[in-house]
Amino acid sequence: MATATHQSTWDARIARARELASSSPAARDLLTFYAALAEHQRALAAGAGDPQTFDVDRAVEAIPDFLAWLRRTGPCELGASVDVDGVASALSRRLNDARSLPPEGGSHTNPKCVASGFSRQDAGGAEHQIEDPTSLFVIESLLQAFAEQFVASNPAAPAPESTPMRCPRCAGLPVAAVLREAGHGAKRFLLCALCLDEWECLRIVCPACGEQDFDRLPVYTAEQFAHVRIDACDRCQRYIKTIDLTKDGLAVPCVDDIASVSLDLWAREQGYTRLKSNVLGF
Repeated sequence: MATATHQSTWDARIARARELASSSPAARDLLTFYAALAEHQRALAAGAGDPQTFDVDRAVEAIPDFLAWLRRTGPCELGASVDVDGVASALSRRLNDARSLPPEGGSHTNPKCVASGFSRQDAGGAEHQIEDPTSLFVIESLLQAFAEQFVASNPAAPAPESTPMRCPRCAGLPVAAVLREAGHGAKRFLLCALCLDEWECLRIVCPACGEQDFDRLPVYTAEQFAHVRIDACDRCQRYIKTIDLTKDGLAVPCVDDIASVSLDLWAREQGYTRLKSNVLGF
């Protein structure tokens, strides 16, 4: 059942990306490329082997084929100058770190430290930082496919005692927030950039610094994206994009995030920095 559900989530992302590409001229190229990326990630996940383990070697072995796909499918500047050995070394080092942690939830590999070190804004350990955007894209694309497969097939983590600002499943940073209907209102969830799992979060809090003063947490909207908004913080000057499913129940958060890239451009012009860029680097 977990495998079927996992497959259907990829199908939903691909379909949504193609749908929005036909109606969003400003983001058409990004959405078309993302649909192709999601198809490749779906194939990687389907061939990932035992979903109960985080297969380090298989993820590293997938790099050459992914780069070949990228050169065929992506923009011409992508994939042309990637250091394959450097990417493989960095990915292998980070994933092998995960092997050193105790197992969780009956799994054979603990993915808790997989996320740290590959964020564009979150430095992690300096020895794990990768500055080249294309190398980051390759690593994050591969990790996303394998990490989601792992999380979807393993028991959920225990409920945290307090609202965490990192994913309780894999320690990844949130790439977006999601509002879902709950009772007579809506609950806020954070969407992990790595494993794409969600966890509940307070409605009024900055996921970057924990600020809870309403007056320091401005919200910005645009008419063309009625279900998407910018939740900013004037304390740390970070922002996170929120996808409101109570306004558009057909939205797929990680896809609608890409479709509304113009909101990111506007937020950055105002001096805000995104908490965590999406897989395409926006």
